[in-house]
Amino acid sequence: MQPSHSADIVRAHSSNPTEPSGAFARRHVSRAIMLGFLAVAGQAAHAAVLDFDDLALNQSGVINVPTPYHGILWGTLGDTDLYAWGDISYSAANSYGNSYNSPSGGNAASNYAGPVYASLSGGGVFDFNGAYFSSYTLYDVLQSDSATVLTLEGLNGATVVDSLTVNLNIGYDWIQADFLGITSLRLTSSNGIIEPERTRWMIDDFTFNATPSAHVPEPATLALSLTGLAWLTSWRRRRPQA
Repeated sequence: MQPSHSADIVRAHSSNPTEPSGAFARRHVSRAIMLGFLAVAGQAAHAAVLDFDDLALNQSGVINVPTPYHGILWGTLGDTDLYAWGDISYSAANSYGNSYNSPSGGNAASNYAGPVYASLSGGGVFDFNGAYFSSYTLYDVLQSDSATVLTLEGLNGATVVDSLTVNLNIGYDWIQADFLGITSLRLTSSNGIIEPERTRWMIDDFTFNATPSAHVPEPATLALSLTGLAWLTSWRRRRPQA
């Protein structure tokens, strides 16, 4: 959507024939700088969405989610904390019998039991935007191991820098987290009845930004912004003082 904003800026600042040439030049260089930084911001805004729909399920309609999976390391290498469920299994009348489907329309995932950790497979920081979550159910009924409360924590190293606690429902709700600049995400759940490490929930459309390494500004864009900024600085130093 960023290019449309840039186009709007260009149209909103058309030239004025009576405007002094110096002001006209300054304004257009300022606009170039703004467009350059908008382009940089637009690159950082592209989020990846993990919907688990590309996973080939077994005959039971379930499969262990590989780790890493599309850039995200779930749990530890070779030991994922997630299982993918196809709607054909989780929602089919002859199996788990739930009436609601995954938001992505194919597969969703669930924790096996207990906390789930997520981090970039190559290390570094990332932004966790949010995901769809639901409690784990059977025929639309909560079970003894169904999670009803989920706590999301964004960590930088061992330090919790952001957290959010939500109630889980029967069926998916979008949870907007906006955890910025974290090195790992921890998801823990409970239901007030059994031990937290035995409670289960569902997740779909896990949305994140791998930053900053995945969104380095293009050299031409960065050069345009820096050149324009240097020109403005030089002009302000040269102009007569009032």
